[in-house]
Amino acid sequence: MAKKPAGKKAGKAADSGNGGGNWWNFSNAFGDYMIKNGSFYQVKKRESQNGTNVSEFPLCNFVARITEEVIADNDLKDTAFLRIEGRRADGVTLPAVDVPAKSFMSNQGNWPNEAWGMLPFLHPGAAKKDNLRACIQLFSQLKGDIPRCTVYKFTGWKKIDGQWRYLTGTGAISTNGLMNDVQVDMGQGNIGRYQLPAPLQGDELKQAYAAMRLLLDICPGKPAVGATLFAAVARAPLDECKSTDFALWLHGLTGSRKSAVAAIAQSFFGDFHDRSFPANWSDSITDLEFKIHQAKDGIITIDDFKPSTSRAEADKLHGYVERLVRNIGNAAGRGRRTTDCQAIAAPFNRSMVVITGEDTPRSQSIAGRLLMLELNRADVDNATLTKLQQAAAAGLFSGLMASYLQWLAPRLDQLKADFPLVVRQLRDGAIRDGFAASHPRAPELFSNLVAGTETFLDYLLDVDNVTAVESNALLARIEDGLKTALGEQAEYQSERCEVQRFMELLRSVLSSGNGHITTTFEKGPPKTRPYSWGWRDAGNDLIGEKQFKPCGNCIGWHRQGTEDKPDEVWLDPNAAFSAVQSLAKSQGDAFLLSSSALWRRMSDMKLLLAEERDRNGKPRTQVKRAVNGPQCTRRVIVLAAELIESGS
Repeated sequence: MAKKPAGKKAGKAADSGNGGGNWWNFSNAFGDYMIKNGSFYQVKKRESQNGTNVSEFPLCNFVARITEEVIADNDLKDTAFLRIEGRRADGVTLPAVDVPAKSFMSNQGNWPNEAWGMLPFLHPGAAKKDNLRACIQLFSQLKGDIPRCTVYKFTGWKKIDGQWRYLTGTGAISTNGLMNDVQVDMGQGNIGRYQLPAPLQGDELKQAYAAMRLLLDICPGKPAVGATLFAAVARAPLDECKSTDFALWLHGLTGSRKSAVAAIAQSFFGDFHDRSFPANWSDSITDLEFKIHQAKDGIITIDDFKPSTSRAEADKLHGYVERLVRNIGNAAGRGRRTTDCQAIAAPFNRSMVVITGEDTPRSQSIAGRLLMLELNRADVDNATLTKLQQAAAAGLFSGLMASYLQWLAPRLDQLKADFPLVVRQLRDGAIRDGFAASHPRAPELFSNLVAGTETFLDYLLDVDNVTAVESNALLARIEDGLKTALGEQAEYQSERCEVQRFMELLRSVLSSGNGHITTTFEKGPPKTRPYSWGWRDAGNDLIGEKQFKPCGNCIGWHRQGTEDKPDEVWLDPNAAFSAVQSLAKSQGDAFLLSSSALWRRMSDMKLLLAEERDRNGKPRTQVKRAVNGPQCTRRVIVLAAELIESGS
């Protein structure tokens, strides 16, 4: 579909092709065509006994020319557009539009009316459309080939003519500063706000860095928030050197100013504020996947994760999170095929993703790919936030980022070799010191942010914005903040541990009377705390002894221990899992693991008291036990009774 050309150089090629000025005033014939009365005509010559007969057939009521062939490069595939301008016979201007080359070459469509509405008129007939296409192409090439240009549809580093340039909406930043000889069109909407100014210098640069340091004080009681965002800003432009396989997640109740805080980090990469984020969770998942591919080597904030409209919508949104964060963590997009089974290049993450929301993801695996930070309503210092917002609005942060990118440009080849090694060394140190043990991915996350901060501090030292002593103190402060943040991730992991969640739900099944555990042979309540095993008071019998009745279905058996063996619970695998799933569903949630995966995880965590081996020698989590006498055996999951009864 035709569209208006983007970019300030849309009319740059106006003097090419068949010449500038009043280009439509062309009286000579070209090929089998001519311009007559301001319109294109087809000319047919026929020889007869009386000489040559010339017939003229109008094709349309306008003239047009191709000023440029535009190659739209989104780093997945190139799409060709033709930039066409025209003039109607009565002098009405037909503004420049970008027409897909496929549409221009097709005789099935009607690109002039798609581009200019009802202004132009085409005479009927398929042959007329073919001739109009040929006529415009010949007319546009009268004085040479049609100029070609590339319009990039993404930001970030791109090697052009052997030199690294950072693409942005205003051009490209290179060793020489902001260059305007490159066209970048990110598209319509807020995604088009990725526009960096010329790099700051001198006192303005010092002022910008002084303002940036305030980010560390944005949450005085939670220094991890400012330290993490500072490090994220420094790390984001280095995705070209090593892909970012994690995301940041800011969450809190409405009014906690999480979006305003995230907007400060976003403002380093363009004209952004807390009402103009490049992405939000109302976007389609396909759009989000493409945006995190577009915002290469920059920060992209996906705002307002709030799955609370309905259960179906909540499940759908959590599914989007699962898909997107796995895309980020695996650095791989969702593969697709054409109708003839040809592979389609899939967009994958090339940015530092920051997510804001009132809720958090459900899965423990997804949480392991995130650094989650919680904000309460009293956490953000409003005075500091205001100063940061003023600096962002004045363009100080985007100008500082432009200066940082200018410094990176001549060093990028060396950084591509060195940066992954630095990350690896820092990761090994984090593993050795043991402060990032919340998840196997945590040391890698920590090392990436610290390595990015070190690179940014090297830049500040080179431009004389900090001394070596100040640099070391700042690095230590950010490392401390990141260690605090990673220490808090253990609680997030624990909350999302499916094994722990199963045990909590199982206790709730029993205490709420939705199921019960009975003794192996007597078929009565366990001797201690019958209420916690799903039994309720049924009064006294004739001799005055207290009686109990079971609630719900039987989901397992209790076996009394001995002096050297603890009490055991033998869970019926199907009944227990079904009861837990039903309770989770009634709470508007879902239990995400399959039963077989759950039992294997319990085995890995050394929670099963008994296992068997199958014929191939592989461990089997379900073992045979006699539950109604020696002749009646069932396959059960064997757990310590204390694990269920006490919750320890």
